[in-house]
Amino acid sequence: MLKSLKASTEGLAVADRARKRLGWTKTSTARWWQDAHTSRATLRRFWHGDRIQREIFIAICATLGISDWQAIAEQCEADFDPAIPESPAIRDWHEAPDLDSFFGRDRELAQLEQWIPTAKIILISGMGGMGKTALALAFADSIQAEFQGVIWRSLHHYPSLIALLDSLLSTLERTSVTNLAKGTTQLLHHLKHRRYLLILDGLEAVLQSPELETEYTHFLQTLNGDRHQSCILLTSREQPQAVPLEGRTIRALTLLGLRNPAALDLLKSRGFTGKELGISALIQLYRGNPFALKIVTPVIQTVFGGNIAAFLNQNTLIIGDRLRTLLHQQLERLSDLEREILYWLAIWQEPVSFCRLHTHFLVLRDPAALLEGIASLERRSLLESWCGEESSAFTLQPLVMKSVRDELVERATAEMKRVVQSHDIRYFKVLRSLMLVRPGTDDIAGDQIINQLRENLWQIYGTTLPQTLHNVLALLPDKSPLAVGYIGCNAIALLQPLDL
Repeated sequence: MLKSLKASTEGLAVADRARKRLGWTKTSTARWWQDAHTSRATLRRFWHGDRIQREIFIAICATLGISDWQAIAEQCEADFDPAIPESPAIRDWHEAPDLDSFFGRDRELAQLEQWIPTAKIILISGMGGMGKTALALAFADSIQAEFQGVIWRSLHHYPSLIALLDSLLSTLERTSVTNLAKGTTQLLHHLKHRRYLLILDGLEAVLQSPELETEYTHFLQTLNGDRHQSCILLTSREQPQAVPLEGRTIRALTLLGLRNPAALDLLKSRGFTGKELGISALIQLYRGNPFALKIVTPVIQTVFGGNIAAFLNQNTLIIGDRLRTLLHQQLERLSDLEREILYWLAIWQEPVSFCRLHTHFLVLRDPAALLEGIASLERRSLLESWCGEESSAFTLQPLVMKSVRDELVERATAEMKRVVQSHDIRYFKVLRSLMLVRPGTDDIAGDQIINQLRENLWQIYGTTLPQTLHNVLALLPDKSPLAVGYIGCNAIALLQPLDL
C-alpha cells in the first residue's frame, strides 16, 4: 500500500467544489486544517498536486465530506520522503487572518485573475464588513503558485512606511531599513528579480494621517512607475485620491455585497434552510454585507427563534459593536461638507437628486465643491447611486443610514444640552444647519431622527422637556435669520406631539 497520495486533476476539481459548498478558502480556513489534523503548508501541497502522507490525504477528504477518497486520488508507484523540504519559495502568511467562511465572489475572483498578469497594483475597496480582506485572502490563496514569494502584511501594525519596509526586507533579505528612499530601492530590486505578491491589508489605517498618506502615495506611485514583475494587492475602506486608479498596471475593484445565491449559502451555513419567509428581504436590508449578516443571524436565532419575518417586523437594524466601530471610523474621516451631505441623506431616507440636495443647504454651497464631496463619499463606498431617466440620485445603504442617523442624533442631543445650560444658541450646529423633518412632508411620525432625538431629550429632561424647548424658542426672536437657521423649525417639530 502506498504511503503517500496526490489528487488527480479531476479530483482537485471535485475537492474544490466541495470546499466552496462549505465556504472555505483553499488553505486559509483554520477549521479545515485543524479538523484534518494537518497544517496550512500541507494543504498547499495538496492543492499544488504534490504528494502527501496517505492518512492526511484521507483526513482532508473526510473533512470536505468526501468519503470516496480513492475517486479523487491519482495512483502513482513512486513514493515520497516526508523529510524532503518544501519549495524554497517565500510564503509569509503570519499576519494573515484565518477565515471561518468564504462564499461566492466568483466574478470578483475571475476579474482579479484577469488583471494579475499585467497589474503592478490592485486595490480592493469597499465599506466595512464587505469582505475585502477575505477576498484578498481567498484570491492570494488560489493564485500563490504563480509567484515565487507571497508576503501578507496588515498595515494596522506599522506606524510608518519605514517600519513596513523594514518588515518586508527582513523577510526578503534579513536586513534592516533606516532610510525610506534606500528601502524602496531595495524592495524594487527584489520585485524586479523575482515575481512576488505583496498583500498590504488595511490601507485606510495609513490614510488617516496626512503625513503617512503622502508617504504611501509616493511609495505606490514609485512602485507603479518602475519596471518589475511583481504585484501589490491592497485592501482599503476608501480609495486614495492621489493615486490614479486606471490603466493596465494599476486596477481597482469596488466590492459590493454578496449576490443572493452566495448570501443564501452563508445563511445556510449559519443554521437557516434558505426557505424561510423574509430571507431575501433580510439579504436586501443588509445589502449582502457578509459581516453584517453574520452579526444579525445569532440574534434572529436566539431572540426570534429563527423567525426572520418576525425580526423584520421590528423595523430595526442590528449592527454590532465591531461594524459600528468600522463605520464610525469612516465617518470620522469626513470633512464638514461630506458629513453634512450624509446628514441630509439620512434625514430624507430616500434617493435625492443633486439639484434638490443643493437647494437645501442653509449657506449655498459652490456646486463644484458639492460635486467633489459626493465623489469623495462614493470613493469611500458610503453612497448608493440611483440612475433615473433624467438625472441621478443619491442615498445611503441602510447600515450607513443607521450609523449616520445615530451620530446626528447624538450630536444634536449634545448641542441641546449645551444651549440649555448656557442660553447661547451659538452652540447649535446641526440643529441650525439641518431641518430634521424631511422637506416637503408633514408626516412627523415617519421622521425617525426627530423621534429618536425627542426620546433622547425626554430621557434627560422628562416632563420639563416642553418648557425647555419653549425656553429655547424664546432665545431666537432677536437673532438674525442666518444665526437662527432651522433651529425654530426643529424645536417646533420636537414640541408638536408633546403639546397635544
